[in-house]
Amino acid sequence: MMNRKKLMTSFLLVIIIMPIFLPISFSLASTDDVYVDAPVALLMDSASGKILYEREAKAKRFPASTTKIMTAILALENRNLTDTATVSENAVSSIPYSYTIANLQIGEVLTYEKLLFALLLPSANDAAIVIAEDIGGSVEGFSDKMNTKAREIGCENTHFVNPNGIHHEEHYSTAYDLALIGRYAMKNELFRKFVSTPQYTLPATEKYDKEDRIFTTTNRLMNPSSSNYYSYTTGIKTGYTDPARKLYCC
Repeated sequence: MMNRKKLMTSFLLVIIIMPIFLPISFSLASTDDVYVDAPVALLMDSASGKILYEREAKAKRFPASTTKIMTAILALENRNLTDTATVSENAVSSIPYSYTIANLQIGEVLTYEKLLFALLLPSANDAAIVIAEDIGGSVEGFSDKMNTKAREIGCENTHFVNPNGIHHEEHYSTAYDLALIGRYAMKNELFRKFVSTPQYTLPATEKYDKEDRIFTTTNRLMNPSSSNYYSYTTGIKTGYTDPARKLYCC
């Protein structure tokens, strides 16, 4: 038990700022010696849903790109991986400067498998818009679906206004709600495949003839070359904006 507790302590030091979601089944005997450099945090047992550690877990915060977990849930529940969607002008032009994109091209037709790799590995905001417009008819329509699904999962303090987490004052969640969303998502075998993939290369298309769109997961816990690497990590998603700071949902 001592070795496990030491491991948990070091792991919590890596998970900084917001939610924590881990596939473990033991409980902490005491949280007095657990240090988390974060104002908001949650550690939940994936099997039972039992909360093992929390700090301000129901405080509203900006979820940044952890939003894309919900976008992926709706994509997997409403489309097959072989279904396609077309990149719109809005998907390309609406992403603010400095936000991550997958360099998708207007008119490019991509399968959902490719879109989900772009969404969940490099955290491509343009891919999120493509998915939203295809399933919801618009960003607003898709956001309504996101909020409906969040309520179905049990979230009580979550409100989405976009599919990617681009900052908006009315776009918020909590560590607890994100843990619920993450736990729900990880029950899906296809979702687990995407978030556990460290790298993916988007094949050339008629609109883009190069294979230089190489996507690497933003999750340093899954990168063997990172000092934060943890071999038992199976996902899920990171996020960052200046107002949200750094987030992990694992």
